[in-house]
Amino acid sequence: MLRLLGIRTEGFALVLADAGAVPVVRLSGNGDGEVVAPLDRTLKQLHDELMDASIRSVVVDLGELYFMNSSCLKAFVSWIYKVRTSGKPYQIRIHYNPNQRWQQRGLEPLQRLAPAVVFLDEIGASKAAAASGPASTASGHVNGGRNG
Repeated sequence: MLRLLGIRTEGFALVLADAGAVPVVRLSGNGDGEVVAPLDRTLKQLHDELMDASIRSVVVDLGELYFMNSSCLKAFVSWIYKVRTSGKPYQIRIHYNPNQRWQQRGLEPLQRLAPAVVFLDEIGASKAAAASGPASTASGHVNGGRNG
């Protein structure tokens, strides 16, 4: 069982939304300079827990993430590199919101970094529309993966 503490600030959250067979990590708000260090620590903790539990896949739901700066993206790059070089990598399925145009453009390099590890899935149109507003309730329903 994962014990991820997550992150909660005034403008950002990273929470373990589901600890089932495939854990779902949900990010929301704005990933700016204030959350870089906690994000990096939390992704390292997530990696260690996934490895310890021999979990083969994790979903990262970005449906309600409105901004992520390059330093936060670098934290994801570090995490993906650790997964790719761990000897027994697990899959990272990133569910992105097509209404947040920066997401697909910014996430595709992560997928290219480790195509056997990172998979990009577009959130279904109705869920993405709901997630494009600040009072959204996206559930991460997938309307078809880009790699899968």
